[in-house]
Amino acid sequence: MIASFQAPSPLHSGLTVSSENPTSGLLAHLHARPMLLILDSCEHVLDALAPLAERIVAEVPGAHLLATSRESLRSEGERIFRLFPLDYPPQRDDLGVEEVLSYPAVQLFVERITESLGEFQLSPEEAPLVANICRRLDGIALAIELAAGRVNAYGIAGTASLLDSRFSLQWRGRRTAVPRHQTLSAALGWSYDLLPAAESATLRRLSVFVGPFTLEAAAAVASGDGLARVGD
Repeated sequence: MIASFQAPSPLHSGLTVSSENPTSGLLAHLHARPMLLILDSCEHVLDALAPLAERIVAEVPGAHLLATSRESLRSEGERIFRLFPLDYPPQRDDLGVEEVLSYPAVQLFVERITESLGEFQLSPEEAPLVANICRRLDGIALAIELAAGRVNAYGIAGTASLLDSRFSLQWRGRRTAVPRHQTLSAALGWSYDLLPAAESATLRRLSVFVGPFTLEAAAAVASGDGLARVGD
């Protein structure tokens, strides 16, 4: 999810914080020139960030603020742009290369392979395998990039078979990526650690399901030991 505000801009070198409350200095710095202030992955600091964002928007006209978060800030002036997983091919037996390549998830997968190998052309035999890889990864860009990084060593068919291995969570991406984006395990762990105690307990209890489940079944499994059903 991306929240856009009509106000601030990016902070770069030149801002010195010399007090316990740096807000005044920040606002003065933002007034100096047109800017774009980018706040990435800020879902764990929403309570502190929301009032600051409102103040920046109100006091620094003409600047812009861009925040990425899994939850909205619910601040005045906020405009939400929801980012969904990439579209991927449906589960069909007659998928051809041209149709498979029309989906953004496959386009990303092939683009990353091409960057790694220098040249790559999707064959009719590989098209259904790639479609299945992107489908099993739910169109999640990070997961697709990590899977594409295995193709150089294992090929398309080998990479598809490796998805059944728990070690796929440890596939490493770019060395220069932030730690939470270097493996799927790190990304999941970082997100899990941000959950409040009640939500992490609920998630652990729901892990007993290995397939689809109903809301009633989820409530039955997740409630208890201090966690009440909604409406109780």
